[in-house]
Amino acid sequence: MNTYVSSGDRITISNLSATVAAGVLCRQRGFIGIPVDNALAGSSVSFQLKGVFNMTFDGYGAYQPPQGSFFYWDTTGAALSIGAANDDYPAVKAVTAVSATNGSFQGMLLPQNRPYGQEQS
Repeated sequence: MNTYVSSGDRITISNLSATVAAGVLCRQRGFIGIPVDNALAGSSVSFQLKGVFNMTFDGYGAYQPPQGSFFYWDTTGAALSIGAANDDYPAVKAVTAVSATNGSFQGMLLPQNRPYGQEQS
């Protein structure tokens, strides 16, 4: 097949709008994923879009989301959230429960989708 380009597991994001850190979940150019390397704003980076990664949920505390929980990318706070607003993106499903000690967990990146509440638009 002459039209095949790649599996889509990893893509190159060009002209980054902000500096990114390797291994830290972020949203760039409409994609939510994990940068493979550190990269400065304006440069390019390989971006992992599929897989299970060690992550941290900063909202842990009185409530630790259990295994199987969905997390959304909060476009306002640029972080994971357990509640979704109309401009937040489904981003991660917890493979392990969130640690009550430090918020760490293993998360599986979800397929790229429209923001919550806009699935039918």
